[in-house]
Amino acid sequence: MTATRFELLPIAGMQEAARALPEGAVVSVTCSPRHGLERTLEASEWLVGEGFHVVPHLAARLIQDRAHLERLLEHLAQLGIDDAFVVGGDTEQPVGAFPHGRALLEALAGCELRPARLGVPAYPEGHHRIEATALQCDLEAKAALADYAVTQLCFEAQPLLAWRERQRRLGMTLPVVAGIPGVMEPRRLLAIALRLGLGPSVRALRRRSGWMSRLLRPSPYYPDGLLEQLAPRLGDPLGGFVGLHVYTFNRVEAARRWLDRRWGLVAPRAAVAEPGGGAVTSAGEPLA
Repeated sequence: MTATRFELLPIAGMQEAARALPEGAVVSVTCSPRHGLERTLEASEWLVGEGFHVVPHLAARLIQDRAHLERLLEHLAQLGIDDAFVVGGDTEQPVGAFPHGRALLEALAGCELRPARLGVPAYPEGHHRIEATALQCDLEAKAALADYAVTQLCFEAQPLLAWRERQRRLGMTLPVVAGIPGVMEPRRLLAIALRLGLGPSVRALRRRSGWMSRLLRPSPYYPDGLLEQLAPRLGDPLGGFVGLHVYTFNRVEAARRWLDRRWGLVAPRAAVAEPGGGAVTSAGEPLA
């Protein structure tokens, strides 16, 4: 079974959304400049108490210095969290010593309390603020320090598959998790895509017959076409994707029901393998 992980936003309604997840699910918790790392840690602590396998986002630009980082790691260790996702963070200016995710990864490499697994974001469709060559160099540098990568939210398979094949040819062996949308209203999904700068996928959505008219309808969007094309490459750690990362935006119940009934892809914690072993566990934040 392909491992499935769910991303939650630590905002009002998160706890109710989490209760719709399968028992022991892998839950990624985002971090924003508005709410800060403390909100992420508070949400992570609650989720751990509910029996979930929690993967908090560590935003480099929100960490002040080495002492602050060590306090964060001690907190994670006390909670029994052994997996974290390292991102640059959305804030324009770093508050301290870590201007980007790579700097934080380098610092974590020398920490005794480094989590057993560290994930990093990947951008098959590029990043609206970072040039493609710089993104690739950054990913290659991070691959030596991380344990897996999770792609940005994508609406169609072709950019994901083409990017994955290119990484395979370049020799990247880092396990990759494919980021897919959950089930939600098309208008909201398009707004999210535009905000994140997902150009190729947005153009693909607009090219589809009747897509723009369907934005006015109440029926939800189901990414079945995306999964149909990804299915042959799921579970392949060498040239495919070792799992799925569902960007739920806290619309959990419909996404879980769809994945379970239509695809049989809702995996409890016991079914989640270690990264690199065949199946594992957001990336809206900037990579830098």
